[in-house]
Amino acid sequence: MLCLTHIIAWVNEAMFNECKHLHDILDAQKDIIERHVDQHKWFQGIENKEQAMCDFIERYGFIMREFYCSRICVDRFDCELAQPYDPR
Repeated sequence: MLCLTHIIAWVNEAMFNECKHLHDILDAQKDIIERHVDQHKWFQGIENKEQAMCDFIERYGFIMREFYCSRICVDRFDCELAQPYDPR
């Protein structure tokens, strides 16, 4: 996936070193972006797909991470990284 600088900014150093499911989070994020990037391009008036992907991550990356960590991750109740997101 392109736009690596935004992904690196989204995944901070502590999470990279501690999260056991980082690959799963990034896979989920990639799937969501691929499903919605064309609509995002149109709504935001962005012509370039790579720019649209970067913009999508900047706008919604934190929401995707919070949703994954608080609702989907199998270790969410025991993971200290997920606790700020009030796992359910």
